[in-house]
Amino acid sequence: MKKLKQFLFIFVPLLLVIAIQFLATYFAMGLSLLIESGWYSVTGSAGFLDIVDDAFSLWSSQRFNTGVLLIYNAMSIAVFGLWYYCRYGGNYRPVLRQTFHPAAIAGIVMLMPGTQYLTTYIMSFVASLFPHWMDAYESLLETAGLDDQISILMVICSVIFAPFCEELVFRGVTMHQAKKCLPFWAANLLQALLFGIFHMNMIQGIYAFCLGLVLGYVCNRGGSIYYSILLHMLFNFWGTVLSGLIPFGDTTFSLIFWFLFGIAMTVGGLIVFTFGIRKLQAAGRSSAMPLSDIPSGTE
Repeated sequence: MKKLKQFLFIFVPLLLVIAIQFLATYFAMGLSLLIESGWYSVTGSAGFLDIVDDAFSLWSSQRFNTGVLLIYNAMSIAVFGLWYYCRYGGNYRPVLRQTFHPAAIAGIVMLMPGTQYLTTYIMSFVASLFPHWMDAYESLLETAGLDDQISILMVICSVIFAPFCEELVFRGVTMHQAKKCLPFWAANLLQALLFGIFHMNMIQGIYAFCLGLVLGYVCNRGGSIYYSILLHMLFNFWGTVLSGLIPFGDTTFSLIFWFLFGIAMTVGGLIVFTFGIRKLQAAGRSSAMPLSDIPSGTE
């Protein structure tokens, strides 16, 4: 019974973060309607229907969606940050030398282009099978303000706030809860699946699942959520700011080359990252060795 309760509790973070999304949306809608009503009541320049029309125009704008995302991210970071810290022993002030290793950071940097190329190929393959999924995805990006006319505020939200929020929810709370009743491989699969479902569209959900597997491994193997936050930030930065610089070409050779490049950078990044973490752990064990156990170099 205890294992069943722990398993069912895995789904609570997803339900809560969706509830926070709705709460942030309705809060912003109500606040904007209140401001509109107050403004028109002072000026007396419009009737009720004009206020409603203006409100609907605002609610469908990129500026409003950006504001909702900021409110939602701030609320989620506060709720799940406290949850992760209190229930799962989250460490927000790690000792740098004991947590980070140059090779591990280099591995994360290698994973940035690797995961971007692979997820782009996955998206292209799925879109070729289900074109209407891609149409829905592109419409969602445009509505959210993630098109060619993206604002600086949306870039900040996508590259900084969203990774913090999503990592706390899925690698911070969800994965740690799942590890209480499942082996890591199953916990990682489940949190990645929930991470994909969270995005609520097929194209983004499929590549978010694949990315979530890598993020879960990085967080668990590195022993710090800051590794997965860093990779998530770099991934979003590439996709939001540098996506137009990704070369693919239109020849069979170039498509195969960049696909293999993505595989090589992903596999190589994981190897380099794991090597760095092992070096870090070995250094930690050496520093913790009692003086009596350290060879003196003399007989």
